[in-house]
Amino acid sequence: MLTCPFCEFENAASQRSCERCGQPLQRWRVIDFPAPGAAAIASDDCYNGYLDVDQRYRLIPASTVGAFSESAAALLVLDCQPKADSPLQALQQAWLETPGLDPAYQPLAATVPLEAYPYLALQADNFPAIPELHHAWQTPQRTLLLIEDRSTWLPLSVGWTAIDDPLQHIQWLFETTLLWQALAPWRGQATLLNPQRLTLNENSLLCLSQIDQVPNQTPLPLQTLGQMWQALLDSTSTSLPPKVQTLANTLQEGVINDIAYVQDTLAEAAQAYQQPEVNLPPVAWAETEDPAIAISQPSLENLELDVDTVFDTQELTEDEGSGLIEAPTMVLPMKLADLDDAGQSHVGQQRHHNEDWFFTQTQLHKVSGPQGTIMRAKGLYILCDGMGGHASGEVASQLAVRTLRDYLTQHWGDRLPNQETLVDAVITANQAIFDINQSNATSGIGRMGTTLIMVLVHNLNIAVVHVGDSRLYSYNKRLGLRQMTLDHEVGQREINRGVEPTLAYARPDAYQLTQALGPRGQEDLIPSVAYHEITEDTLLLLCSDGLSDNNLLERYTDSHVAGLLSSKANLENGVNQLIDLANEKNGHDNITTILIRIKLQPDMSSIIG
Repeated sequence: MLTCPFCEFENAASQRSCERCGQPLQRWRVIDFPAPGAAAIASDDCYNGYLDVDQRYRLIPASTVGAFSESAAALLVLDCQPKADSPLQALQQAWLETPGLDPAYQPLAATVPLEAYPYLALQADNFPAIPELHHAWQTPQRTLLLIEDRSTWLPLSVGWTAIDDPLQHIQWLFETTLLWQALAPWRGQATLLNPQRLTLNENSLLCLSQIDQVPNQTPLPLQTLGQMWQALLDSTSTSLPPKVQTLANTLQEGVINDIAYVQDTLAEAAQAYQQPEVNLPPVAWAETEDPAIAISQPSLENLELDVDTVFDTQELTEDEGSGLIEAPTMVLPMKLADLDDAGQSHVGQQRHHNEDWFFTQTQLHKVSGPQGTIMRAKGLYILCDGMGGHASGEVASQLAVRTLRDYLTQHWGDRLPNQETLVDAVITANQAIFDINQSNATSGIGRMGTTLIMVLVHNLNIAVVHVGDSRLYSYNKRLGLRQMTLDHEVGQREINRGVEPTLAYARPDAYQLTQALGPRGQEDLIPSVAYHEITEDTLLLLCSDGLSDNNLLERYTDSHVAGLLSSKANLENGVNQLIDLANEKNGHDNITTILIRIKLQPDMSSIIG
């Protein structure tokens, strides 16, 4: 059992947040480097069950740890201040901004143990292959590192034998060459020779559970990597292309000493590999406009990759930290693996009718050919929060959604629309509502209008269009929850002008909208448009202020958002739980949300030597 540090509730060892209070149960793995003559860390070296004198990191009893072979020997701690920043945050940010940073000339690194440097230096360009470093310090007896716990991840040795896919095996071999190069300056190449250090994340990317450093060791000969390869090849009956078999043999014999040649040969083999024929079901579409009905999105179970079946055995809901490392993937390019969405709307606890409206439309197309399988996606997601009293708000939100949908159906081709097209779409929707206001001769609060948050997804690129105070959030394991839009309201306008936030939101009109569709003509409308590239598994969350008010999502990220990034999580259930949470904690307004889950995987076929 795992005791919550906040409410002392006894949770199952697999829990990632407390079942009673919802607080995160953040684990860190302890790496112990005893000083010469000192023994490995023992309970006598700790402080009343804590690893540190400040009693932030509580030791987890070994009896609660279990999974694969390495887990039994892992020493884990529970972070009693999981929402506090990493003590190394400033140094992590400095290393991210200057990848070639020399710690000898960086004051922030002066008190950080040398053993921590490889993690800090390699995370920026090699995440997620390199585990996150959370903290590092020294005592007279030892050096201690706290790193991301990957003890429940699938070992490469298991994945290699379970997945009978030559292209996947070539991909993993290629990833070992990238890590071989990355680890060389830090005397860490021996890590790749230890099978217990090689693991796989849920996207089948080769990762390390920790880095084994050998001080004063010269770079290992490439032949040792070939010997590691041969051990993998001997462990399975999967038949790799002859070119790869020959490469492995000559590599372990010491004939090849050029890592670039090895990478080029693997890339050529991947390009030449012929994928088996796949019979595809029809393209799946789903669209919903009814705000009172949750979307029933057709699943892609028939399209799931074989890899997914294996990797669902992992603890996929694990919170891997929210540090400042923004480089999300290794050098290896990524491609779309899957896209799911779900939406729901509720009238709330205090309103008599629902003025919110939303729309989702998702197109997925899977194409297989000689160079591999490609998943293509095109999705339109619109959420509007109407205003104007009686039924006017509902009319405005519905009209905006339908106008935008129809406009983009005509003006969205084989790439994302440019900014001019998106602004024209918003102006068209605004004019449709404005004309009704003018014809009805309404004024002031009697003029109907609506907010807008709209996301267009085209493969791994998204466009975001925003008017008012409906929001877009994104969640990923590296950066956690981030608000991607700024509210168009008086308080935020004052902050943009340099006013302190406390003063800006002390104004009685702080939450009054400065932008909305419908009340005014196009000359007063300035929609926000932004473009983003998806570079790691990402959950996008569109919502009206009935869900975002009172920092609700920020307060309940760990219990209600983080787990939805996993492919095992049901987005329909997740949407319903968010609606229930908003009704319980807010409830003063209509509540609407759309979730979009974008999953990636390495793209071996795009590597060209």
